[in-house]
Amino acid sequence: MSAPSLPTGYDVSKHVPAGRRDCLLTVGFDQHQQHIPRFLVQLHYRLAPDPIEWTAIARMDHNETSTLGHDVYHEGLHVDVARRSQPTVHLQLTHAPLPRSRGSVIRGCANYLKREAEYFVDVFEERRSPGRPPSWSDGGEPTPTFIPSRQVEGDMSREAPADADMISDEELTELLADAEGTTPEEIERGAAELDIAPPEEATVVDVDE
Repeated sequence: MSAPSLPTGYDVSKHVPAGRRDCLLTVGFDQHQQHIPRFLVQLHYRLAPDPIEWTAIARMDHNETSTLGHDVYHEGLHVDVARRSQPTVHLQLTHAPLPRSRGSVIRGCANYLKREAEYFVDVFEERRSPGRPPSWSDGGEPTPTFIPSRQVEGDMSREAPADADMISDEELTELLADAEGTTPEEIERGAAELDIAPPEEATVVDVDE
């Protein structure tokens, strides 16, 4: 089975089922002394079956090690959403307070992208408009910092390799628990408490030109 390219440059990179035959998740994260300082969760969409071609249509990330990264504990969760013929749009999500466990946040992000896969496919195919417009004007609130658009586009459009490193949801939870020196039950409990509002209620904070 051909699968999307795994995230590069991370200590751990895996494929995870997305609950649809035409979608797949990739997860990458770093681990340092029972701490996860950086992660990336992406939802991939199969553009064509023969030959198989994938593109990443939604991504959620965290990076507390770089000034260019997006620190979800300071800026909140966001999702970059690709569209077939229009620029990538960045949505700021409404959500409950984040658990201290980055592993739980990763698990929650994976659950979210899986649950909302139909929405992100519809936005990519331009069957619906993403999010809602900003509720402020004249710079009333600061715009979150996102990864430069060229890097986002590059990461969201790589062609798939021939082999895949596929793990189940349960195996992902176990990997995250091992990385943080905790239990799978704690990871799952934190993820379950991370209530993220539907993307239809998200605010559009930026659109790549």
